[in-house]
Amino acid sequence: MSLQKDKKLNYLFSLLPEGVAVPSQWLLEQGYSRQLVRKYVQSNWLVPLGRAVYARPEVAVKWQGLVLGMQHVAQLPFHVGAVSALNLQGYSHYLPLGGKQVVSLWGGGRVPAWVKAVSLPEQLAFKTVHLFDESVSDVGITPIPSTVRDWAIQVSSPERAILELLYSVDDAHGFKHALELFEGLTALRPKVVNKLLQHCRNIKVKRLFLLMMEQFSYSWTKRIDIESVELGSGKRVVVKGGKLNKKYGVTVPEHFDD
Repeated sequence: MSLQKDKKLNYLFSLLPEGVAVPSQWLLEQGYSRQLVRKYVQSNWLVPLGRAVYARPEVAVKWQGLVLGMQHVAQLPFHVGAVSALNLQGYSHYLPLGGKQVVSLWGGGRVPAWVKAVSLPEQLAFKTVHLFDESVSDVGITPIPSTVRDWAIQVSSPERAILELLYSVDDAHGFKHALELFEGLTALRPKVVNKLLQHCRNIKVKRLFLLMMEQFSYSWTKRIDIESVELGSGKRVVVKGGKLNKKYGVTVPEHFDD
């Protein structure tokens, strides 16, 4: 097959960048029948990455290529969040033990089978928790450049990412790591923080945020409207066997200075 002579293939390549994974349903919606896709696979113009998911053969698909396919092509409501979002924006360089990169993806709805079918050198960790009210579903979501054409990846801003990170804090190690990351958040936007705190559905997350915020004297911390944040009642066990912070009613590591 001559690439120059196949206008339909040329058009597909104009739509689909190298290194991006796309579902077969999208190809069908663009006018590429299953028979034609099979022909492109046989001619090595497309490669199957798993059941009902394809990419161009020139570049191996990594996590960014799969996420770009999810966001730009399939229009799935997932964004890069928590520590992964902080990593991408230069606030953290955290890798779990063993060195394999874990990419945290936050969003609603189920994860499609074609996404799960793609084998990656990285591990995708999906969080389908509704941490915030629907009214702020787009607050604190920001595009950052990718390595693919002019396509951007949707990620949590630092204000949203730290709240997402706090959701998973459940021991002394996680508490210490979150506090270390918090120390680097010297220039958060008070308007965004206030809106997210007011519409956050998780009491533990809000209490931990305010507790950690008090440890630092950054200019933005003075503009947080604490009185408007609903903190609920009762205690929250964050660190088992830890001591109780009486002001916010959460257990913290024994060595933490109130």
